[in-house]
Order: sequence, then structure tokens, then C-alpha cells
Amino acid sequence: MAEIKKEKPIDPAEVEKKAANKKAAIDRLAQARAKKAKKKKEEENTPFEEREDLKKLLFYVIIVNYGQGDTVVKLLKNKGTSAQFVQIGEGTATKQVLSVLHIEETRKEIIYSFIRDDLLPDLKTELEAYFLSSKRNAGIAFTIDLNTIVGVKLYKFLTQTVRG
Repeated sequence: MAEIKKEKPIDPAEVEKKAANKKAAIDRLAQARAKKAKKKKEEENTPFEEREDLKKLLFYVIIVNYGQGDTVVKLLKNKGTSAQFVQIGEGTATKQVLSVLHIEETRKEIIYSFIRDDLLPDLKTELEAYFLSSKRNAGIAFTIDLNTIVGVKLYKFLTQTVRG
């Protein structure tokens, strides 16, 4: 025969204690949310340049022989640049000048990119290694300092500091 279990009588003091604990937990959660919202609002009101470590940006221009742009763009992407633009260029020298300089191909690829100043030394080393790896790999690169960028979102995009 099965035993019948008797239910324990409900203690009103214990019920009241559980309710108080639940109310205290809800109050703590509400306080934490309010604190987080206040902090977020204060952060939004603080200028971006005061709450972030701003990195100097450079406009990087690389001119390479036609057909080498894709390889250089891959190097740029691997080193942390956010955008690369490739343009085809054509030299304007006369055939006489080209023959004196022993230049046959006048088409070039011009790669424009933005890079943080702290990433430049590594990128220069990679590009030097690429240019020295073959006589066919030739090019020139230079940077232009960017003193002003309009808009925080643009800066974040160019420095790849966009947070989701």
C-alpha cells in the first residue's frame, strides 16, 4: 500500500520572508539597470576624443605596375586598413623618353588607402619585402597626414574601431 505524504503547513513568516527577498532582488536589478543607463548617458555626453585614444590617420598612396594591385590590396587588408581604392593610371611620357629609360609598360595601378600611424612600420616592412622579392615587383609609396576627419562614424570606420 502506498504511503500518503502529509503536506507541511505553510508558515506565513516564511512566505513573507521569500517575498521580501524577491522584492530586494528586483530592487537591486532595477538599481543596476538605472546605474548602467546613467553611465551610458554620461558616456554619450562625453566627447569622443575624451573617452577614446585617438590614433593618427594617414592617407597612403601606392603606385605599382599594372597587374600588381590585387596583391598589394591583400597586403593592406592583412595589415588592418579599412578601405582600399584602386585606379588605373597611364603615363604621359613620349615614346622617345620611354625608350631612353627602357620603359615598355606605362600603365600603372594606383592604390589609395587609409591607415593608422601605428600600423605603418609593419606595412612598410611587408611592402619592402614584396618589392624586393622580384624585379617585376616595382612601385612607390607615400603618405599624407590627415589632420581633420569630419564625423565620429567616419573616423571609427577608417580606424576599424566600430563597435557593434
